[in-house]
Amino acid sequence: MIDLFLIEPSKEYQKSFQSYTLAYGRINDNHYFNKYKKALENFDEFLNDLYKFNKGIDLPQGRVPFSTFWLIHNDEVVGVVRVRHIETEETGHIGYDISPMCRNKGYGTQILRLALKKAFEMGIKDAILTCKTDNIASRRVIEKNNGVLLGAFFAKEKNEDMYKFSCSNG
Repeated sequence: MIDLFLIEPSKEYQKSFQSYTLAYGRINDNHYFNKYKKALENFDEFLNDLYKFNKGIDLPQGRVPFSTFWLIHNDEVVGVVRVRHIETEETGHIGYDISPMCRNKGYGTQILRLALKKAFEMGIKDAILTCKTDNIASRRVIEKNNGVLLGAFFAKEKNEDMYKFSCSNG
């Protein structure tokens, strides 16, 4: 995939990101639609929140500082990745999502590959990732990025059985 890269969220991609958000609404994926809904209502405030969260300011309860990046292909936002500065027990260091319109095309593998580079640049030596045990696609993405299964656990917050993986720098 040529012309595929991560950027920090930017006003330049407002229209594309708003379309990205609406795609979740069209498939009734309330989890991601609600996560990004503010971008439809007040894009500048949405960007400011992401900037503050990166700095550890005004974090939602229970969250740790995180950097957000958008995966761009052909001038469109096709994915979002969050690199947490501190590992969290249930979600690890990295969380990502791919537009419903762009799934099963290799974007998941690429966004994680690029996010791991960012995590390693931030000084994270062993990036921890988690996925639901029934999310076969996510497990494959992690394994394609040299993720080593550490085990399974029950995530109380999510009320889900999860796998935990490690991706090492080197």
